[in-house]
Amino acid sequence: MWLTLLATCLVLGGGACVLIRDPKNLPCDDYDLFDPVRRVITEPWTLRTDADYEYLAQQAVHQSNARSNSLYKSMLVRLKSRAKTSDGDIRLTVLQLESKCRNDGKFVSSLAHCPLRENGLFHECELTVSAPTKADAKIKLRGQSCVKTDAELVLGYTSGLPSLVATQLFQSSATPSFAGFQVPLLEHFRCFALRYGKTYDNDEERALRFRQFQNNMKLAYLLQATEQGSGVYGPTQFSDLHPVEFRKLSTGLDTRRKGSPLKAGRIPDMDLEDLPVAFDWRDKNAVTPVKDQGQCGSCWAFSTTGNVEGQWAIKKGKLVSLSEQELVDCDKLDQGCGGGLPSNAYKEIIRLGGMESEGSYPYDGSDDKCSFQKPEASVYINDSISISTNETEIAMWLAQNGPISIGINANAMMLYMGGVSHPWKIVCNPKSLDHGVLIVGYGVATDAKKNPYWIVKNSWGPHWGVKGYYLVYRGDGTCGLNLMCTSAVIA
Repeated sequence: MWLTLLATCLVLGGGACVLIRDPKNLPCDDYDLFDPVRRVITEPWTLRTDADYEYLAQQAVHQSNARSNSLYKSMLVRLKSRAKTSDGDIRLTVLQLESKCRNDGKFVSSLAHCPLRENGLFHECELTVSAPTKADAKIKLRGQSCVKTDAELVLGYTSGLPSLVATQLFQSSATPSFAGFQVPLLEHFRCFALRYGKTYDNDEERALRFRQFQNNMKLAYLLQATEQGSGVYGPTQFSDLHPVEFRKLSTGLDTRRKGSPLKAGRIPDMDLEDLPVAFDWRDKNAVTPVKDQGQCGSCWAFSTTGNVEGQWAIKKGKLVSLSEQELVDCDKLDQGCGGGLPSNAYKEIIRLGGMESEGSYPYDGSDDKCSFQKPEASVYINDSISISTNETEIAMWLAQNGPISIGINANAMMLYMGGVSHPWKIVCNPKSLDHGVLIVGYGVATDAKKNPYWIVKNSWGPHWGVKGYYLVYRGDGTCGLNLMCTSAVIA
């Protein structure tokens, strides 16, 4: 189709996305929403706008890198303040952070092209530079002094808060933008709306959604600037939603609903060298096609049915697509579209006497009266267990027993477009689990980074992510994916 958003990011190494400044009303298929910024300076001696001073600060940090013996180059994250000195120079107070790029002398302005190191050095620096003139447009770094600071101050993202609260604060107008971030224009939003079939009731609603789109692209830039793997972030079908809306309509894991703990499952007695390098239950007919929970907080039901589908296929030799709607309507321990937990859902499946198939009890994404008919049940379960938080043991259990229901923080998933996602813990708090999904396998990336990853089946339809799947880093508890691993037991 000609009407293609081309919201694909230009992937450079670990993935890089930067908003272009001006699409000039071109058709949506003639430019990428994300592309490297090519800044053309016609009068470098003229400093008129905030963007001019930001570019000046980037040049100053670049010259500071040239004087440094550091292996990695520092990148400007924010220009905190600027002032003229008594002798006509310019004093810049900047927040900068060590990046993953080698200090090779090349000028790079985009944080997405040089992602920041999670454990790198954070500094607040005062840089004094000569003011550019028409006679001599090149700036000269005359002096610098730096003090160490912390990540929260530099990024403007508070790690100690739940992710939802931290994201709202970050997106607020009071939080300055990152260096290099170009605020999306209305033309970008038009193409986003066309790509995802978005329509709005009136101009006020359209303006509200445009502002939220801009805020979400600001979050996408943060995710890209701090990405440790090859994850790519940008516009998705959720990019015009407020974070509260997104979590209410598209997630649904309610960790406030503490049920009785599950007994621990037995980890296979397996030598590490016997663990397959890669494993995928999709290749063994134990995973149904990707489904879509719609605007209903029923992720917990999809995570549960995915696990039971896999267990039944492995134990009984028949893959049956099961009814999430049965759990939404009939589970008395959970709240349907208002949220729930797989650990509760297992108990309710046993109480009900089994699960109907998707065909006999179809999904409609709303809270309805329970209409479960026990004679129509296609599968049953006998018990449920919790699985280890150790990711090597999780892989061992999965390879021997089947797909695993898990909880995860969906902060990065909202704007995920592809690659192996590996966000910082500060932007994807492992303690803020809010989404139920299903691990169906694992592998190792074939690119230069060779990141180990989990293959996670999501419930946002096949057009999200990697054909409906989330590839997320394996090995350090990314986004809390190892903290709520459970499974049904079928005898």
